[in-house]
Amino acid sequence: MTKFWNKDLNFEELKSSFAVDGKVRASKVLDFEFAAHSFQALNERVEFDTAMYIDGKNAVMSKKEWNSLEDTQRQQIYFHLMENAALGNGFSYGRKYITAEEKDPFLLNFYNTLNSEVILDTIRELTGKSDINYASMQATKYIPGQFLTRHKDDVQSEGRKLAYVFNLSPEWHPDWGGLLQFFNDEGETLESWTPSFNTLSLFDVKHIHSVTYLTPFAKKPRYALTGWFGTR
Repeated sequence: MTKFWNKDLNFEELKSSFAVDGKVRASKVLDFEFAAHSFQALNERVEFDTAMYIDGKNAVMSKKEWNSLEDTQRQQIYFHLMENAALGNGFSYGRKYITAEEKDPFLLNFYNTLNSEVILDTIRELTGKSDINYASMQATKYIPGQFLTRHKDDVQSEGRKLAYVFNLSPEWHPDWGGLLQFFNDEGETLESWTPSFNTLSLFDVKHIHSVTYLTPFAKKPRYALTGWFGTR
């Protein structure tokens, strides 16, 4: 099997941390070479669609469609995105779904490895979610001006149990934004996690969370491979 996890990971410590409140953050989580190739794939070979919430519904635009818009059309979309976000609704980020039909060999290998019994068993043992039997995956890219407002990932029709985020942007500065934040029911921030390179955020889908606004002075995109472990 592909070298996936960093061989020095202490899974017992991660298990104990997750047991406290259903979330855990692991640094230097992947084999370094595997993590570096993951970043290279996202940075050089993936063409991202733009996913957004506009006019009261989710929408996706291809790179070609977005580039074909006039500046005034983009400005209008951006205005509506900001109006929705001011009310706590919406998102805007780059996205590409990774499935069993993925054409990029490396990303297909990542997807298949994550869905292997060896990895699924590790996640079951770490979290106590013994009924997990699949992982979905999408590549994501946040650039300045993009964000994801507060929400839960608890979509019962998809059988989601856990959300995961493999952060893959080297040398990320926390002042650039793109932080994964967790909240209580009153909207108060409980924790903020910087999307440092080669970290895994793993949490129960019942946690309220967001990805903070990427600032205009962010020097790089925020790349990640993310999705859900669940039951079908």
